[in-house]
Amino acid sequence: MVIREYEGRTEREAVKRAVEDLGVSGDKLKIEVITEKSKFFSFGSTVKIRVYLDDLEDTVSNKVGKFLQGMFQTIGVDISIQTIEETDKLYVEIISDSAGIIIGKRGKTLEALQLITNIIVNKDKEKWIKVILDIENYRDKRENTLTDLAVKVAGKVKKTGKFQILEPMNPFERRIIHMALQNDSRIFTKSEGAGNLKKVKIYLRRRKD
Repeated sequence: MVIREYEGRTEREAVKRAVEDLGVSGDKLKIEVITEKSKFFSFGSTVKIRVYLDDLEDTVSNKVGKFLQGMFQTIGVDISIQTIEETDKLYVEIISDSAGIIIGKRGKTLEALQLITNIIVNKDKEKWIKVILDIENYRDKRENTLTDLAVKVAGKVKKTGKFQILEPMNPFERRIIHMALQNDSRIFTKSEGAGNLKKVKIYLRRRKD
């Protein structure tokens, strides 16, 4: 069941926002009015509603579930998924005994799968919804690994004075490297290359005269 809350100047406007956001007809929604418009001080006040959606046929969660289940079924991999929906994001946790296959070398398979899923889910949609795939808490583990790598390489750069260039990484991984070293006053980082996969260069900041 999808449960969300919406506001509008009137109940009708709030329902309209719910219909547009969820992409379903109004007759599929169960509406609960949480806050009614004030009868005495109506200027600037809004109506707040809570929306319940039992039929998940047209929701993003259902669309992602069907796509992933169907794709992995064709290659003989059993999975189940758990989802958490936000206004413009969908977090998808994949549960499977074949995590290694799904993650791939350094997460490349998982990243490619996430890219394809986003393209399929957002096809013909005016409002982009970001789908984030994860399995066995891989993203948090990868973030910790990359953070440790960034600190270690930065230490080497400070010791030798020579810059270091890391292996090609996707935007998610590069951002972790940049964030890990952003407060180091002696180190500077920048991405180099073209396309989705770029290398991060780590080098000493130049001293200002």
